[in-house]
Amino acid sequence: MNGLKLALVAVIAVLLLVLVLDRWRQPQQMQAVYTTLERVEAATRAQTEELKALRQVLAARPATVGASAAPTSSAAIGGDGLPALDRDFLMPYDRSWYHPERQGGVLRQFSDSSKSLNPLTDGSSVTNDIHGLCNDSLADRPAWAPDRWMQSLATKAVISDDYRTYTFTIRPGVRWQRPAIASRPEFAWLDKDVELTAEDFAFTLKLILDPAVECPDQRNYYQDIDKVETPDPHTLVVRWKQKVYTSLAATLGLSPLPRHIYGRERDGSLTAPERLGAAFNQHWFDAERGVCGVGQYRLERYEPDQAVALARNPDYWGATWHFDRIEQNLAVKNDDAQLVAFKNGQVHVEGLTPLKYKSEVLDRKEPRFAAFDPANPKAGRSGELGWERVKRAAFSYLGWNMRKAPFDDRRVRQAMSHTFPKDRIIKDVYLGLGNPVLSDVLVDSPSYNHDLKPYAFDLAAAKALLAAAGWTDSDGDGVLDRAGPDGKRVAFRFEMAYYANSPEWDNTLLIYRNELKALGIDMNPVPYEFKELMRKYEDKDFAATVGGWGMGWDLDFYQLWHSSQADEQGGSNHCGFKNAEVDQLALDLRATFDEAKRITIAKRIQAIIHDEQPYTFFRSSEGIFTWQNRAPAGDHSAGRWLGGVTEGLDQLHPLKSRTPLFWHILPAQ
Repeated sequence: MNGLKLALVAVIAVLLLVLVLDRWRQPQQMQAVYTTLERVEAATRAQTEELKALRQVLAARPATVGASAAPTSSAAIGGDGLPALDRDFLMPYDRSWYHPERQGGVLRQFSDSSKSLNPLTDGSSVTNDIHGLCNDSLADRPAWAPDRWMQSLATKAVISDDYRTYTFTIRPGVRWQRPAIASRPEFAWLDKDVELTAEDFAFTLKLILDPAVECPDQRNYYQDIDKVETPDPHTLVVRWKQKVYTSLAATLGLSPLPRHIYGRERDGSLTAPERLGAAFNQHWFDAERGVCGVGQYRLERYEPDQAVALARNPDYWGATWHFDRIEQNLAVKNDDAQLVAFKNGQVHVEGLTPLKYKSEVLDRKEPRFAAFDPANPKAGRSGELGWERVKRAAFSYLGWNMRKAPFDDRRVRQAMSHTFPKDRIIKDVYLGLGNPVLSDVLVDSPSYNHDLKPYAFDLAAAKALLAAAGWTDSDGDGVLDRAGPDGKRVAFRFEMAYYANSPEWDNTLLIYRNELKALGIDMNPVPYEFKELMRKYEDKDFAATVGGWGMGWDLDFYQLWHSSQADEQGGSNHCGFKNAEVDQLALDLRATFDEAKRITIAKRIQAIIHDEQPYTFFRSSEGIFTWQNRAPAGDHSAGRWLGGVTEGLDQLHPLKSRTPLFWHILPAQ
């Protein structure tokens, strides 16, 4: 606080000197000085208030931050982060994890290429990750308490009208980044400061709701919006037609799109309103591989299958991660090559596949990894290369395209699940990393249906189900067949699309193929690069596929399971699941805020999906996280070693513990 006062005194002294020296200047020049002084005073007051709020937050936070960590006294600190009616519930913005002395260096990591960088038309995790670094949302779920909400681009949020009206105060002075192409003469019109306003959020919602925009997976969360109002540049009001539970996360988590870019043509002229949606799908800015946000990093370069480079945003309104740059390698895709690069210090973080975990850690192939100790789950932290077993809010599955034979028959899908030796594969291929799952709800959640009975590995049961569906070996060639629509016998052969460069899926599908062959089914596993597999998902261009989904904090079954999403281009109901009761229950869940009733609805939906088996649910995600932990004696390499990792592992929510809030590059020794 004293530092702030001294800074203010120094600024005032300089301004007074300017007044004395320039007293003969024109009145309008003098007015500029007064205006500057007023801005400094206002900024100082705002920062002082923010520091006061922060002290209160830190005083209320437990010494070890975990799943339930959050301010507990809303009277003392304002918001407690839990949405409530008719009061500002947002927790104050928290920058307590940021240490200026740790700032600097380059974080290097591996990633994948995405289909595009458009945040609406490409819903891949890769695109979301890049935009997560370059942009912010109205409110944020803090990594130490992801069930709560904290200030971000909104400094205030009030929900009224029985959860149908959301009113936000937009943070003033936030400026859009100047995209990399602004340095080119043809895009000189982008080389200027543009302030974020409520109109940017209204523009984003307009695009999402435009039926011409190819974003059905996102539109389904906003389709009940009635009206969006912007009474002034820093006030946003979103009115919903009805009370919808998913409106909480959809509204609070909304990130803006740059209206001054996506609302204009390549030459800077305004896009005609009637063609805004169509132009957005194939926008010139996306063709330039551009990203423009208001976040902590700005995209400098994106070369598909080569590299991503992001630089710290010097105009960022908040606290950035400690790295000046983040560089992602998209060229190295093979697990073996990535592991070699990690061990050579070319990247800071990596994950060990189960097979690599066995060879490198359990079998002691790499002595720089500390040995496994069953009595100490943190034993991996003592090695030069750190490792730790971590959980992820995600699950993997085998998906069946229900739109066409043979997987349009529930008995066939059930037989496919009975033939999949899930427990054996998790034990032998994944070395126990992960647990078998039966639904898309976290097993630890109170909404998980524990009454579901697994489709146990049972070839006899599978054979009976297939026979009931008409599949027999009529010609004795060892392959099941059935009469097709034209009366001709059709053999049970299909292609299973899966991720390339994944030895675990290679081995899993080899085991599965052998079990299916014993039944008389010919399955051909075909690997695809990530981008091509995403295209097959969205175009429904597969018979069967493997996949994975991240699990959100707020339970919702509409995006994945509602019939309306089955035929939408780019929709997330890839397998074509359609069930009238689930359709209604998914809508009921969205309209229900009572937690007990939500649990009852969720369990019923899981029971129906379990019976229909559009997916053979496989395993919950668990993995081995590794990092460049500490330098050996005599190693003075600059920029290689990563500090702060264990702070995150210990202090953040277990499912968010790899968020790089505390990470920083250690200086050369």
